[in-house]
Parts: sequence; structure tokens; C-alpha cells
Amino acid sequence: MRKTLAVLAILIPVCLNAQNEIKRVNFVEPKDMPQSVNFLPSPPELEDPLFFNDWVEYVKGKELRSTERGQLAVEDAATTLAYYMKRFGEAMETDINPKDYPLLASYILSTYTTIRASIQVAKDTYVRVRPYNQFHEGTPVPEHESPDDRTSYPSGHTTRAWAIALALVSVDPAHQDAILKTGYEIGQSRVIVGFHYQSDVDAARIAASAGFARLIGEPEFQQALADAKSEFDAKKAD
Repeated sequence: MRKTLAVLAILIPVCLNAQNEIKRVNFVEPKDMPQSVNFLPSPPELEDPLFFNDWVEYVKGKELRSTERGQLAVEDAATTLAYYMKRFGEAMETDINPKDYPLLASYILSTYTTIRASIQVAKDTYVRVRPYNQFHEGTPVPEHESPDDRTSYPSGHTTRAWAIALALVSVDPAHQDAILKTGYEIGQSRVIVGFHYQSDVDAARIAASAGFARLIGEPEFQQALADAKSEFDAKKAD
């Protein structure tokens, strides 16, 4: 235990910059990440039979907005690292946070920001209108709305959440099912609040999985995972 904590004492400062912010690195250059525009289908057009499922899920989501699940969907609109660590920490039964788990925070942040590059070209290519704009209906998070937003496919929130879920399963396999459930729920929250169609969310999970598969062979990623897991295990044993 003392040896592990000594190693962490050396590693933790490396994770912080001069402003005490969490260090973020690109495990793979954006241009070298799998590009979902090349392997995922285009989003269904309004006249496509597949769009009917998007519409059905949109309507089902609206019906949940006044419920406890709808409130959680509003909370899931957050994009901060602190929120994601709190949300997934509940699944891990551990109060993980950037201050107490800087190596884990760096690993999470670096993983999802690297994987995010897998969907940007697709967003710019398809410029899909978001559901709330398509149907001219407000959402439970009006502060996030924009009349000119055409970045619905694939879902960035879902890509981020699913990437974090995959990353944390590697750190805490004992809670793998709960972690994956949380990652899945955050994606569905985007359908509930009307910011994404179901096909946006489904595509994002595939893109995130492809991106994660690309990272696991990178030595820098493997080291970040090892450091994050050592920190997590040491604090649990403390």
C-alpha cells in the first residue's frame, strides 16, 4: 500500500497544470481517429420509413418530461467533467471527483475528448436539424436551444457518455453493468429532452465504441488507464 501511494504522490502533480486544471491529452490525433461518416449510414430523411421510429421515440420522450426520469434527463444536459464523474460515481458507489481523483479525471477527460473527433466530420457533413427545431417545440432546457443548430447527428452527449462508460468499465469492472447502464441512460436523456433523435443516439454509441477500440492499442492510453486504475484501487483500499 505504501509503495502504491508513493507512486501516486509522484504521478498526481503531473496531472495538473499551473492553473490546477486537469490535464488533457490527445491519445490519437483527430485526423487519425475512425471517422463515423465513413462507416455509419446517413441519418434517415423525413420520408424514410426509418424516421417513423425517430418520431415515435421523440413522442415517448416528451411524455417522460414531467416525470422523475424527465428531471434526470434535464440534469444530464450538463457537460462538465465534474458532473460526469458524479453521475458515474453513483454507479461505482464511490464519490469520484476531479480534486480527489486527478489521474482518473485526466483519463476520463482525455478519453472522451479524443473520441469526440470521430463524430465531428459527420456532424458537419449531415447538418441534421435537431428535433425541437424540426417540430418547432420547446425543450426542458431552453438555455441550450438555438434556432440555427444543425448538429443533431451523431449525438455528442451520447458519444461522450458512452466513451466514459467504456473507459470506466476498465477501471472498475466490479460495477460494469451499472456503469454501462448510466452511459446508456445519458444518451437516452438526449431523446427525452428533444435534442436528439433515437438514430442520433444509436449512431453515437457505435462511433464511441469504434473510437474506444482505436485507443486501447495506444501505449499512452494504456499508461493513463493503468495510472487511473492504480489511483482508484489505492483509494478504495485506503
